[in-house]
Amino acid sequence: MSRVIASCTRGAEALPEQFTTIEGIGQAGDLVLTRVVAIGAYPRVENRQGREVLLRTGDEVVGVLGERHSTTSIYGGLPAEGLKVVPGTPVDLMAVGGVIGIAASSPKTLGTATALEAVGLVAAADGSGQPVRLTPRIGGAVGGTPVVFVGGTAAEVGKTTFAAALVHHLVTRYGLRVGVTKLAGTGRLRDLETLADAGAHCAADFVDAGLATTYGHSAETVSGAACHLIGRLGDEGAQIIVAELGGDLWGAGIPAILTHPALSAAARGLVLVPSDTMASLGADVWVRESGITIPVVHGVPHRNVMAARERLGTGLGVQPVDPSDPADLERLCGTLLATTTGEEA
Repeated sequence: MSRVIASCTRGAEALPEQFTTIEGIGQAGDLVLTRVVAIGAYPRVENRQGREVLLRTGDEVVGVLGERHSTTSIYGGLPAEGLKVVPGTPVDLMAVGGVIGIAASSPKTLGTATALEAVGLVAAADGSGQPVRLTPRIGGAVGGTPVVFVGGTAAEVGKTTFAAALVHHLVTRYGLRVGVTKLAGTGRLRDLETLADAGAHCAADFVDAGLATTYGHSAETVSGAACHLIGRLGDEGAQIIVAELGGDLWGAGIPAILTHPALSAAARGLVLVPSDTMASLGADVWVRESGITIPVVHGVPHRNVMAARERLGTGLGVQPVDPSDPADLERLCGTLLATTTGEEA
């Protein structure tokens, strides 16, 4: 038997090396110790170092209770009154990063969730019996650092790939100190590390702000965490920030981020990465009807670039950006940086 401490637990202010477990009503953000009952959709869990660890029946997983409302993966969460956690309580692994709850739905192609049973809520071993949990860090001044949002019409459409290419171009072509963040979605380290590896000066995501997932939280909490992160990266010396938005633009509290006055004022653009060209049209309409004032830049789908350019040029009158084309990235960066002051850029 082995024990894996999942990556989304890193948002806790302190996770003692030695801890005990208690019974109680678990709420979103509480750390929970579980035992693997049956391997399902996710046979691995990402640990706090970002490595995916293969699970076996009987292994223990320390994760975080929370919600996930994915349209492409597992949908589930917690009862409104909280989850009664006692030894043997059945729960599910809802994400590789260690979000744990009750799975309500899963795509047939993915299969049923990996089944777990609770051992108990994680508590400090100092005799206080205080549960260990993630505490959201929200609010604070956004500051004057320009922000480029990268969002999409679905999960796995290439948002991280686009954002990483943009970061690399800003660093190598312009010599800028780029801050990177992921502001919404379901917590894991992989995407943040991919962005950091592109040459970022500093990096932090919503898990660092005390949210294992942005699903199920209020608009104020999600946008407040985003403000905290943008301000933090600015304080750490970022001259421009590339901020990925997980999943699709409709979910995970993303509308609250894109309509927040301070975040909108800091934004220089919203890069839209679509699943296909019809999705580009739908997202373009949704952005306008949602009152989002951030200028939209269209990316191309992960398919035939020439056909995408033709359709988007005819249907929307836009010239989409291919992140694998240096000339396209230069055109995009020129537009983004032209809206900043000389001191910022």
